[in-house]
Amino acid sequence: MRRTRAFLAVQLQPATIAQGRAAGGLAVAALLAAFPAAAEIDEIVVVAQKREQSLQEVPIAISAYGADSLSEAGVRDIRDLAVLSPSLVLSSSQSETAGTVARIRGIGTTGDNLGLESSVAVFIDGVYRNRNNVALTDLGEIERIEVLRGPQGTLFGKNASAGVINIITKSPDLDAYSAHADASFGNYDYYNLSAGATGPAFGGLGFRLDGTFTKRDGFIDDLASGSEYNDRDRYLLRAQLGGPISDDLDLRLIVDYANRDETCCASVSRVVGPTAAAIAAVGGKVVNPPDPYARQMYSNPQRGYDQDVEEWGASAEVNWDIGIGTVTSITAYRKWDSDRSQDIDFTNADILYRAPGTYENNFETFSQELRLAGTTGPVDWLLGAYYINEELTFIDAVRTGNAYEGYANLLLYGLNPVGGLTQLSTITGMAPGSVFVDGRGAQSDHFKQDADSWALFTHNIWNISDDLRLTIGLRYTDESKDLDARLVADNPACTAAAARLAAVPALLPYLTATAQLVCTPLYNSLVDGSYAGTHDDEEWSGTIALSYDITADWLAYVSYGRGYKAGGFNLDRAGFANPLMALAFPPPRPVITPSARDLEFSNETVDAYEIGSKSRLWDFLTLNVAAFYEEFDDFQLNSFTGTGFTVSNLPKVTSKGVELEVLAQLTDSLRLQGGAAYTDARYDDGTDTPAALRSQRLTNAPFWVVTAAATWEQPISDMLTGFVHGNFRFNSDMNTGSDLDIEKEQSSYAVVDAGLGFRTNDNRWVFEVWGNNIFDRDYAQVVFDAPLQGTGTGPGSTQTFNAFLGDPATWGMTVRVNF
Repeated sequence: MRRTRAFLAVQLQPATIAQGRAAGGLAVAALLAAFPAAAEIDEIVVVAQKREQSLQEVPIAISAYGADSLSEAGVRDIRDLAVLSPSLVLSSSQSETAGTVARIRGIGTTGDNLGLESSVAVFIDGVYRNRNNVALTDLGEIERIEVLRGPQGTLFGKNASAGVINIITKSPDLDAYSAHADASFGNYDYYNLSAGATGPAFGGLGFRLDGTFTKRDGFIDDLASGSEYNDRDRYLLRAQLGGPISDDLDLRLIVDYANRDETCCASVSRVVGPTAAAIAAVGGKVVNPPDPYARQMYSNPQRGYDQDVEEWGASAEVNWDIGIGTVTSITAYRKWDSDRSQDIDFTNADILYRAPGTYENNFETFSQELRLAGTTGPVDWLLGAYYINEELTFIDAVRTGNAYEGYANLLLYGLNPVGGLTQLSTITGMAPGSVFVDGRGAQSDHFKQDADSWALFTHNIWNISDDLRLTIGLRYTDESKDLDARLVADNPACTAAAARLAAVPALLPYLTATAQLVCTPLYNSLVDGSYAGTHDDEEWSGTIALSYDITADWLAYVSYGRGYKAGGFNLDRAGFANPLMALAFPPPRPVITPSARDLEFSNETVDAYEIGSKSRLWDFLTLNVAAFYEEFDDFQLNSFTGTGFTVSNLPKVTSKGVELEVLAQLTDSLRLQGGAAYTDARYDDGTDTPAALRSQRLTNAPFWVVTAAATWEQPISDMLTGFVHGNFRFNSDMNTGSDLDIEKEQSSYAVVDAGLGFRTNDNRWVFEVWGNNIFDRDYAQVVFDAPLQGTGTGPGSTQTFNAFLGDPATWGMTVRVNF
């Protein structure tokens, strides 16, 4: 495979291929004669190893998707990418700004706790995005997206332990001026307007301007207020200047700005427990019996689900040929701000909420990468250094509404039937009606984390012979995170209850009720105070791969990779040790003192083994296969308990499986492509693993994912070409909850997208009618415990379970004009 060959990764869509030379035939030799011969498919060049290479020559399990394939599949942000990639699962929970999770081979970071970094690293134009949700924006004009599976820590650094999503936007055209404008309209009052222009600027440089604006009504109806939630209202602007400054030096400058002002994310009831009666008694409602796919819910009209996000960034990439090799420098600065509000009990009873201005996430990041790459004899070598500083601020305040005390009183007997306790005032000694009033609870939980990370790395390809190559890479990373936390709660009931329980032994049977309803982890005043801590990591990552060209069109490889995900701090009040629980011990009782160490968790490492094959048969069929085994040590588990997030390191998690990708060009007009991934991602069965998780599959890790696509194109006149395309994705059953409660199971489902249209043969005009999830398949992305609405799972459970749903059927039309 030393010669250049054409290969197109699974799920690349028609226009990308149509611009190349179509291949004819079928992947069965007996049918060769049925289809006329045609030219080869164009080569796909990727930068998965920080240098340009043919995709088919890279000994990594990787898929690449071009601009036209992404457009036809309706991919506008990384959430949509799963329709193309069978090994990739994406889900969103209580906020797209913080709760979007990418998983590769069943491995990802669960939940929206910003103290944990992502297992799947996202890069846009060589710049790392701190968390998956920070990369969640309209992408604008895209050249290519590469999905690298398995640990990629050698070249991409920490937090690529499961894989990488590498996004490359379109660069300026240096030779000719061009422009485009798109308009899309659909149901739910959807519309998207996009435009861009590019061409020569000055001094041999070129420019590119891109912009896109999207608006859509919400998918969830609030029966209390008539409002709609989970809508879209966002825009992106990006400007570039780039090109050669001299024969040896080229430059690319990028500035972008994005804004979102949306109402997200509301959930629906999936299983309603007996606490619904208590909610009704304080004037609230839940949809009961539940009908989640009617997409209806109740929220309190005084509260909402607003999310406002503003981000911008700038980067400069310089490539300088110094004779012995090429120096590459990528310097970047990014700022990301999010302000949210939330009715967190997900009913219209005024129980718990986050007010506007009290729930903020802010990132400020500076990064610098330097690389020197060259060739000496049979060795393609690369040396590099990397530095990143991240300043993270997280502000949170969960407060009680005016119905909280009455609701909690109604729950007391169910929690503590001993003595028939029915009033919080009995535990606290406070007057009825004054224990919890509107606005009580956390007032300002302020977490600030300053992280510095630097690394040295090398990646080398030794061409032992024309057919045999050895790849060796190594990376050393040093990281330090400094945490400052200040917690302030207005909860005198908690302090009073703790004192009364310690002084009056007869009240100790009510300890559970006190911990859950008075000193709940959401606003436990016993952990108020200032905390400081430092977490340091030093870790080696690396890779070694041996690849061999069995024939000119058939590559086989075997590889080992080691990666890691940084440790850090759980940025949640619920992570602190609770002093109240000292009362659970007989005298003399221990003293439980909260500290920053309660929040600390260790880094996660992975050792991965892979064997794979990449082949092209008869010039019209491409077939890629990979088998893998990955073992994670100190796996970081982020669990939502219904009243907060807890983080723990589990001893071992394994992921093993097989992946297949195929593309067949049957005729000049008809193309079929598809992929399948079998993944068995499980927790260890050791005694250090929680009993409910032992030997169980991980969250959102289906055994099987199958994708398929078909595209037909046919000239219909001297001026027009018609096209029809469809995409299919099947997910087998999976559990969507971190605790794997049976109520959180999602059964297998399939989603089908389709479109048809025509374009002028000069590609000036394109018209398409499209539909996504055209059969309106219902499915849940995440199912979770509704806060303070019961306990347990299975028989005897009193818990209410809510769900964040996948998108319903959407349809529309798009018109594009190219100038």
